[in-house]
Amino acid sequence: MNGNKSLAELRAEKNMSQRDLAKELGVSSATIGMYESGKRTPPLKKAILIAKLFDIQVENISFSKSNCTTEGGI
Repeated sequence: MNGNKSLAELRAEKNMSQRDLAKELGVSSATIGMYESGKRTPPLKKAILIAKLFDIQVENISFSKSNCTTEGGI
């Protein structure tokens, strides 16, 4: 798969609602909304589970509005 995909795009491709995904991950649909809006980043275990659900590598999922892949400095 080329390029990053947002969580919302991945959900839409699978015809999943935020509620459906929330049930799969054991979180609230509000949490999914925060992941999709970039207000919250999922913990690594949840990110890995999301990647497995959508058959994509974690690094190819965009969990924020920006395209930054790293934070901080040295």
